[in-house]
Amino acid sequence: MRRVVILPFLCSLMFANELDLLQEDKKELRKIDKEIIEKKYESSKDEWIGKINLNSSLGKDHDFTYDKTGDMSRSLGLSFSQSIFESGGIEYSIEYARKQLQSDLIAWENQNIALIQAIYETLLAIKKLKLQIEQSDYSLKNKDIELILNRIQYEAGRVDITELNNAIMSKNNQQKENISLKNSLKEKEYELSKYTSLKSNQIEIIDFEVVDKEKFLKDNLNIRYENSKVELLDTSYKQLKSTYLPKVTLNTNANYRNNQNEDDRQTGAVTLNMSMPIFDITKDSKIEKSKLEVLKQKVNVKDMQNELEYEYEQILTQINSYDEYEKTISENLKLYEDLITANQSSNAAGMSADYDLEILQNTQKINQYDLQINDINRKLQYTKLYFKTKANI
Repeated sequence: MRRVVILPFLCSLMFANELDLLQEDKKELRKIDKEIIEKKYESSKDEWIGKINLNSSLGKDHDFTYDKTGDMSRSLGLSFSQSIFESGGIEYSIEYARKQLQSDLIAWENQNIALIQAIYETLLAIKKLKLQIEQSDYSLKNKDIELILNRIQYEAGRVDITELNNAIMSKNNQQKENISLKNSLKEKEYELSKYTSLKSNQIEIIDFEVVDKEKFLKDNLNIRYENSKVELLDTSYKQLKSTYLPKVTLNTNANYRNNQNEDDRQTGAVTLNMSMPIFDITKDSKIEKSKLEVLKQKVNVKDMQNELEYEYEQILTQINSYDEYEKTISENLKLYEDLITANQSSNAAGMSADYDLEILQNTQKINQYDLQINDINRKLQYTKLYFKTKANI
């Protein structure tokens, strides 16, 4: 059987490989998206380079005053205009393209990580539901025993019909829960199939390590992306300011002209132009707006960091709660072990009923499943920490 391991570290190289988990169409879409980003950069970084234009014309004049038709003329020309100095504008345009590439690639990587996280969380949900179904079967066994005991007591006149009816309803509710859990399992398996063609038992999950608070804040994926937007906006601000400074442009052209009754003419020219806007009523407001956008994004990053600190503490509190649950469940298991041992002895001596022992054994199993389910709940909390960070390899 083919098995794929979700490794406990995140980086671009890893996720390039982990994309193999995805369905072929989704995997192809991710690759195409990356190619689009790269092609966008290739064109953006060279936008400052001028274009060579080809111009041609074919014409014939007619003088209506003297009713005279002129000669046929033909012309062909090449022209080229290149900005060679923009007070830093050229450098900023190249830098902006590079920053945009970085930001787009971070966003692309974050989307990949979100897909892998969705697969991981769905796998855990499937594993949890399978445990809950098995656990529910033991609960149903106890409900069967409770119903039998209530029926015996009712027939013996020891309880009224209400007690028996409650036992029947309790068993029915447990059966409904079993059905609901099985339906939920099918839904989660279908959800997994939307991401990958692999079955849940073909993907082995390895536990993640704890992410400390400093790393959670420093390497947070959302913070990385928002910081890239700060750099992008800052470069845009500098680029905008350069448009109001001196600019030097080189213009060249070469032309060829042919006339039926004249000699062919070949001309060319090279000019160097300097320009600078000396008045723009919107200049100050545009620059100030761009500057404020940078400031706003920086404040947004700080605000997000504050929220992440709170989120980290919340997740850690929940993890600690699951640790406490584990201690309580473990203590219960030890208690049931003692009760079962004692009941086996009394049962062998004929002092207790077989049903008592069976109920204790079933309840012990239910608690054992609680322990495993609690561990999955804890892992789901760890995913909230781990998949929000980028590990350094």
